[in-house]
Amino acid sequence: MLRSVLLVAALCLTAAPLTAQPSDQEVAAARLVYIEGDYATALKVLIPAAKAGNPEAQNLLGDAYDDGNGVAADTATALDWWEKAAAQEFSKALHNLGYHYESRDAERARGYYERAIAQGNAGSMNNLGFLYETGMLGAEPDYAAAAALYQQAVDAGNVLAMNNLGTLYIYSNGVEEDLDRALDLFRRAAETGDARGLANLGAMYGNGYGVGTDRLASMALSEMAARLGHPQAAINLAYDLIEVENGWQDPAAGWGWCLVALEQAKPADLAGFQEDCDYLSGLIDDETRAAGAALAPALLP
Repeated sequence: MLRSVLLVAALCLTAAPLTAQPSDQEVAAARLVYIEGDYATALKVLIPAAKAGNPEAQNLLGDAYDDGNGVAADTATALDWWEKAAAQEFSKALHNLGYHYESRDAERARGYYERAIAQGNAGSMNNLGFLYETGMLGAEPDYAAAAALYQQAVDAGNVLAMNNLGTLYIYSNGVEEDLDRALDLFRRAAETGDARGLANLGAMYGNGYGVGTDRLASMALSEMAARLGHPQAAINLAYDLIEVENGWQDPAAGWGWCLVALEQAKPADLAGFQEDCDYLSGLIDDETRAAGAALAPALLP
């Protein structure tokens, strides 16, 4: 659940005496060590701190049990530690509980997300917006509620919300169609290096939405996203390289990207990508497919 975002220099975490509670500074240092993957060292500080009531440590210990990081995976224990931190209105724990219950009990997830939002948690703003957009809260989707929450998250700098809100502006769901606004949101997401933002921005250039059609820009953006592991971008690039007649056609590379997309696709998306690749396969010969298959391993992130 936690992702490594910092390269941390070697930290010396001196174990506190058994009678002393780890300080906030020691917990903060242990958090960085945990993010870097040295779970055993981090837990020497996090476990006593969590037992002493530190909500940051309790949240991280919940994460450890949820993912089996340095301890045996145990969902019930993870939930118990998150609940202890949530009882102190610790926003990250509230968010983790909301995420846990999303697919199990959307109403319960909403309660946790709303409490996290009250603490300014932008991720919870985005996730609650998604629950409204997908109709998981109520009989039908509530696009207006989703758009409002996405905007709140965008204002707080959340990249997922930039992509989600941009998509609503394209399809005029909960907001009036505004391709310029969608383009700006996707550009902001892409500028962070976000794969989905790059893919969306590439699609905007490819389709000429909110900007003049620019096939080269579309291909460049799609390739950047595909190299970051975005399967839809790989499919888009495959179409550009195989089907579109221009000076940059490379059917073998296009087939390679098709195979990459199939390799990376989520199970729910696989059938659609397979249909795309079946269509593109009919536009090329056996020799080209063989050359693409040989290229594919080098294209994988």
